[in-house]
Amino acid sequence: MIRTERAGDEVAIRAVETAAFGIDRDAQIVDDLRGSDAYIPELSLVAEDGGAVVGHVIVSRGHVEPSGEPIFLLGPIGVVPERQGEGIGSTLVDAALAGARRLGAPCVALVGDPAYYERFGFLQAEPLGLLPPAGWRSRPFQVALLDPEGELPRGRVEYSNAFRD
Repeated sequence: MIRTERAGDEVAIRAVETAAFGIDRDAQIVDDLRGSDAYIPELSLVAEDGGAVVGHVIVSRGHVEPSGEPIFLLGPIGVVPERQGEGIGSTLVDAALAGARRLGAPCVALVGDPAYYERFGFLQAEPLGLLPPAGWRSRPFQVALLDPEGELPRGRVEYSNAFRD
């Protein structure tokens, strides 16, 4: 079952994000996003099975320079290791994109494995005029167009301070 994050889920989400990659950086990003203006409560989603949180994804706000135009950013996303490969991550991505579409986002950008995310409609962002943050590699930076008639912002994407080391 996919649902929005609720009060009291923070510890379980932290455990999922830490277990998924064996480090707590993504968990800290999620914690920091909650306290920022980039946080979109209805787009912090958990996958729950038998009352246990087994996956999490978050979509947050960023902006594009030099225009300052807002953009939605997917990630971090994590699934507990023992449940990876069961389609939970795919279900979370689908739910996150559907939620962003409902909120009127014309697109969602992310940093991730192109081989994995292309199935959701993500494309290399740089050839479309959307650049990753300064110093980030361009190949894993991708964008999904949610509104075929919407206009893709152009410029360099800036993430929330929660993503800075």
